Amino acid sequence: MRGLTSTLILVVVLAGLGAYIYFVDSKRPAASAGGSSPETREKVFTIEADKINELRVVFAGESSLLRKEPGGWKMIEPAAIEADPPEAIGVATALANVDIVRVVDENATNLEQFGLANPSITVSFKAEGGAEGTLKLGSKNVTQGEIYALKDGEKRVFLVPAFQETSFNRRPFDLRDKKILKFDRDKADSLVLTKGGSTIEMSRSGSEWKIVKPIPTRSDYSVIEGFLSRLATSNMSKLLEENPKDLSKYGLDKPVMTVTIGAGSARTVLLVGKSENSDTYAKDASRPVVFTVDTTVSDDLNRKFDDYRKKELFEFRPFYLDRFRAVLDAPAGPKTYEFEKQKPAKPADPETWKVTRVGGASHTPDPAAMDDLLNKLAGIRAESFVDAKTKTGLDKPALVVGASYDNGKFERVRFGRVGENAFGLRDGDIGAAKIDATSMANAMRAFDVAVTPKDSTPAPKEGDKK
Repeated sequence: MRGLTSTLILVVVLAGLGAYIYFVDSKRPAASAGGSSPETREKVFTIEADKINELRVVFAGESSLLRKEPGGWKMIEPAAIEADPPEAIGVATALANVDIVRVVDENATNLEQFGLANPSITVSFKAEGGAEGTLKLGSKNVTQGEIYALKDGEKRVFLVPAFQETSFNRRPFDLRDKKILKFDRDKADSLVLTKGGSTIEMSRSGSEWKIVKPIPTRSDYSVIEGFLSRLATSNMSKLLEENPKDLSKYGLDKPVMTVTIGAGSARTVLLVGKSENSDTYAKDASRPVVFTVDTTVSDDLNRKFDDYRKKELFEFRPFYLDRFRAVLDAPAGPKTYEFEKQKPAKPADPETWKVTRVGGASHTPDPAAMDDLLNKLAGIRAESFVDAKTKTGLDKPALVVGASYDNGKFERVRFGRVGENAFGLRDGDIGAAKIDATSMANAMRAFDVAVTPKDSTPAPKEGDKK
């Protein structure tokens, strides 16, 4: 009974306390002396970000001076080079928008306790019209949610949101231009890779890339475009030396590889040196700085010739295919079939196909069976490419497909089998492709379904009538 009484007393006390807190909070203004709402907070600086034209950032003992010039942001110190525009704009924007959570001390005499005697970060600016200012950041408070700050020339210590630290903790490397190469990405029309005495050369005409060397053949558009995009956008992983006196220690006196990008008459060259641990050394041939590239670029640099070749054996897409001929090997001799798309009687009617056995009858295959056949053919890809000594069975093909598509284009692919392996060779390509044997088998089964007319339902016999 005594336990129940104690519990009831505790409930009453808690209810009263809750009511008191609710009553007091309901009467408290939105912005109290202990803090302010984000909507009413005072800005540290009354300056617009786009008016700022000079920034000095000191972090971890390293100082950077950036200045906005007609051509954009430039780094003045510690080296006279281009700045990283998004980084410079980010610092200026953060500086213009940082606000005061609350004031801690209006007239601080002991800055040590706030970490402001030797601030971890100092950011200064100059702006149009002669405006200037400095923000110093010290230690975080107990909750780690805010950081102590001070404006230069004032004794008032205040708190700003702790996340602002990540807006200003920038070293010179972070603020400088870090692009490994600079070229006009949209105008890139050639790519030459030279490594170990061998050269892969690719050229673009319109929107189509082709391999020129070591043998003329089709190329994988997505692989080339992806590589160029990474070269245009990738940053240095690490900056090693601004003005190296000895390139041999990086293997750049005699580069392991060169990557040359052509954009009209302009040429941009990446020199690639040796690799140590996970670092690959490189430099832009037009600049002295030596740096390392990230792993994605390193992976691109290690691609082989076959990686740049197009893997799809067929160019056609089922929607654009007009007609095709297929010759299938059979024990009794090859069978030849003509497939032709039929125009619908009415625009709203679906398209159909007609299949004709050369020397035999014609029929209309099931639309689903035709879709399956065309998709299986279009999906056949090279797993690898083989040399001329490899037995491929293409001297006596199991299947030959010649297709007309896209208003007059034509292509022909032969398929062969040797044991458990399947191969394909497209007219005009150099060297046969090894293909997935299961994909080949599935395509052959799809042919069997498409070329076999549906059995007509036999007429019922006399005795079956009721």
